[in-house]
Amino acid sequence: MKRKIIAALLLGMAITVTGCSGSNTKETTSATEAQSESAESEVAQADSETAGGEAEETEATPERPDYKALDYVTLGEYKGLEVTLQSIDVTDEEIDSQVEADLNSNDKLEEVTEGTVENGDVVNIDYEGKLDGEAFDGGTDKGYDLTIGSGTFIEGFEEGLIGKNIGDTVDLDLTFPENYGSTDLAGKDVVFTVTINSVKRAPELTDELVAEISDYKTIDEYRQSIKDNLTEQKKSEQDNAKINDLVGLAYQNATVNEYPQEMIDYQLEVVTKYYKSYAEQYGMEYADFLQQQIGMTEQEFLEKMTETVKQSLAQEMVLRAIAETENVEVSDEKFQSKCEEYAASVGMTDVDAFISQYGRNEIMASILQDEAVEILEKNAVVKNPDGTLAETESGEEATEAETEKAAE
Repeated sequence: MKRKIIAALLLGMAITVTGCSGSNTKETTSATEAQSESAESEVAQADSETAGGEAEETEATPERPDYKALDYVTLGEYKGLEVTLQSIDVTDEEIDSQVEADLNSNDKLEEVTEGTVENGDVVNIDYEGKLDGEAFDGGTDKGYDLTIGSGTFIEGFEEGLIGKNIGDTVDLDLTFPENYGSTDLAGKDVVFTVTINSVKRAPELTDELVAEISDYKTIDEYRQSIKDNLTEQKKSEQDNAKINDLVGLAYQNATVNEYPQEMIDYQLEVVTKYYKSYAEQYGMEYADFLQQQIGMTEQEFLEKMTETVKQSLAQEMVLRAIAETENVEVSDEKFQSKCEEYAASVGMTDVDAFISQYGRNEIMASILQDEAVEILEKNAVVKNPDGTLAETESGEEATEAETEKAAE
């Protein structure tokens, strides 16, 4: 399986701060726990338009500083790390959910006039959320279509509508997650008053209906295609999870003693330019943009981003230290090959332009991390969900490290 490298082309690095302003109605009231967790700042790839070379030309980013990771990192164990793969089994419920989504997108759901709300239904609702008896920002909407069981709203909201009748108005006593994106709501008890306006439900699937919503002629063919697609998605997720687990273990076993200051300064400069360009697009002063869109002063933003940059840099430093320990060398041929791969991943066909845009040091940093990840994978003990040793990509049942580990 060809995987996307976790080094993620650390190209044009930018910081994304989410869930701070609480200004978006749907983001505030319907964020899942996963979304609310992302309120923690994270290092992200720069705007895809910039990566694709389509954005307006901006001031060039300075060349990325070079450094020796082993000057700052003490490695622990990074060979023989044990990880267990996620299951890639596809359940009937997951297939049913995709069928319902396809029916909904093709406007094939049927209006329900009798009965109660069931899991999987699309309910049209009006709702108002109150904290201590007062409506809070972003907690009110009318005519909102919600799929029950989608996990779109906070825990308890969708479950609280199951079994209710069309036309009912119900009060849902709920609690926002402790790690919710809006600090004003995190961990707080609230009441949502919800009116169920109408309900739509998936009809019985037939061969005729399948032909209308897909390229298949029978129910069996259609459901099998969904299963195949979901399996491929899960395989990709499984591989990404494996890599993340291995990198996480190597990071836990290592010690970052210090950070190269020139790298922190460089990444902060990239981040600042990124956000200043957005402020210009909105016709705003940088300080006003940060305050209105992120809810921070320049100083608060700088402090937050410094810590975030360090967190991101620490992982890079550990991977780079592994590559240095293993005496990884990148030939001109490999560099060119990687540039072609990276360029294609961001939609660029001109490899020379790609190298010019991102700089040799930035690209080399990603290559070294990729090489370190391959070293971790090659020497890992990888187990299936049932605990048996997993086959390697080459088809062998286990690597040398796996065999030694199993014999212990």
